[in-house]
Amino acid sequence: MPILKHLVVLLVWLLPALSVADALPVLHHNLRVTPDIKTGRLQVEDTLQVPDSLRVNGAFEFTLNPAFKLNSAQGASRYSIPLLPEQREITLKYSGKLASTPDCAWLTQACVLLNETGIYLDGASQWYAQSANALHTFELHTTLPEGWVSLSQGKQSGDGWAENQPQDSLYLLAGKFHVYQQPGKHATAMVYLQEADEALAQRYLQASQQYLDEYSDLLGAYPYAKFATVESFWETGWGMPSFTLLGSRVMRLPFILHSSFPHEILHNWWGNGVYVDASQGNWSEGLTAYLADQRIKQQMGEGTEYRRSTLQKYATFVGSQNDFPLTNFRSRHDETTQAIGYGKSLMLFHMLRQQVGEAAFFKGLKAFYQEYRFRPATFGNLLDSLHADQAFRQVWLESTGAPRLSIQSHTLTPQGTGYRLQLTLQQTQSGRAYPLAIPAHIRFADKHPAQVETLSMTQATQTFELSLPAAPAQLALDPDFDLFRLPDAAEMPATIGVLYGKETKTYVLSRKTDEAMQVAWESWLDALKARDPTLRVQYDDAPLPDTGTVILLGGDSAALQGLLERAKQPFNMTDAAFTLNSVNYTCGLHTLALGLRAGQQNIVLLDASSPDGLDKMLAKLPHYGKYSYLVFNSATGENVAKGQWEVTDSPLVVDFPTHRP
Repeated sequence: MPILKHLVVLLVWLLPALSVADALPVLHHNLRVTPDIKTGRLQVEDTLQVPDSLRVNGAFEFTLNPAFKLNSAQGASRYSIPLLPEQREITLKYSGKLASTPDCAWLTQACVLLNETGIYLDGASQWYAQSANALHTFELHTTLPEGWVSLSQGKQSGDGWAENQPQDSLYLLAGKFHVYQQPGKHATAMVYLQEADEALAQRYLQASQQYLDEYSDLLGAYPYAKFATVESFWETGWGMPSFTLLGSRVMRLPFILHSSFPHEILHNWWGNGVYVDASQGNWSEGLTAYLADQRIKQQMGEGTEYRRSTLQKYATFVGSQNDFPLTNFRSRHDETTQAIGYGKSLMLFHMLRQQVGEAAFFKGLKAFYQEYRFRPATFGNLLDSLHADQAFRQVWLESTGAPRLSIQSHTLTPQGTGYRLQLTLQQTQSGRAYPLAIPAHIRFADKHPAQVETLSMTQATQTFELSLPAAPAQLALDPDFDLFRLPDAAEMPATIGVLYGKETKTYVLSRKTDEAMQVAWESWLDALKARDPTLRVQYDDAPLPDTGTVILLGGDSAALQGLLERAKQPFNMTDAAFTLNSVNYTCGLHTLALGLRAGQQNIVLLDASSPDGLDKMLAKLPHYGKYSYLVFNSATGENVAKGQWEVTDSPLVVDFPTHRP
């Protein structure tokens, strides 16, 4: 999901650790809410049905946002209200002003909106009573301005919403939405748009029904009465129970319907259907990425590329100094946590699926969903359902690092009517050897069908012997990137993603750059230095370093031509234009980001002819990290070309001579 990798998140409230045998208490709310959109005040009357398990020394203890005054008392965050022994119900009346967060920096703050733009409240804003580990059921009625409509999880109940399945967070949205809906086999699909757009709504209604049907058949019945796509007040891509919030720009991107959108739908099974007990790590992000993003790419014939890109991100952003086991993953907040919590996790599920088989894998997922629906589950609970043994868990869930694989030697000799292939493999990472089931793909020189062998590697160096029916033409180890491992540099296309990686970086300014662009480059470098005082900056008439990543700033760099000759890619550049894959682009009209690899060294070229064009390109680059080359319109910032270099020299591929003595 390159465009949305900083946007698409799941708002899962990670539950405290508890024994699986413990049943969480359920607190039922009957909420009557009156918002004042002019002042930002919220008035709430909540009649609660309190289970005995939430009584502490005869009192009901709960928390509220300290901005509220409860029953005319001064605001506080924690309350303890005595209950009579026979009392099962209590009514809370409170009101207060909630400060909106118009820019919604969701990684660092709880986002709140309560003004004339709209309303967004979730569990983090503490707008309803929360108690211990309790889950919640509710009925919700909201008094709204004329022309406004509300939304929460669950199903519509009169003029409000209700949900009788236990929820780990309650939501309230409202605004001047145009609402579209379409009944379906498993749920009603709904679309909430800020401006009327029948065509856009129909696309989302159809896609919603498609994926609700598909995932229900694959995993078990969809757990809610509706699924709503809501045009967000912010540029977000969030998944909540029975709805998703997509920004106005995001939801109109043509590829979202069959990339990020199904990801958010699937979170209603994983995270918003089965809740996350994070005591052993957050399993839902990796599983959702695997069964939505990776699965869709696999269906499109792009699964190998997707998994390769996943491994490349891990290699780029994770090192010994910042690695951590999946048991420590809670949520994504940077490239490293995404590479582990999403990338390594989805590869864990992929390897497990390869190990136990397709039928057993999905049978296990169905059983897991059935057992833990609307209950919290740990990573261990999930792996129990998938029959993962302790050795698998210890290596891939509880440990850090990744294997690096190489072919040490190979010998091919005639054997009867066929051949014997002796193959010695080595794991070259430091530390212990990883147990690997390595797919070995063999193509033959004649018409024999290709075959796949699985090599069970348990030692740092291990020799295998294969009996082949005919002369092989090629041997390829793990060509589809089915293993979680560190790929060799030659297996991966150079990308501009190394701009944000863990390697030491040297930024190279050109002596020929005009004054305006010199100031623009230096201004950008000053901003980078504020975050990383150790970065290196030099001019292009000084020798380049032999290690780390080199970033050339401007296409007039004296170092460029020599690097292009070493990189051997279909690109060349003059003062007026550059040619990429036989297509010509005028320098002044276009900006360029180019990833190259000269030997083992990563090179990035950034070229822009105006400060404005540079700013537009720099704003886009973090969303395009997997690409080898990017061309943007200087005036608009629109991407006009992107792609990856072809990989042709993998060290895990052996090509055999076609004729033998």
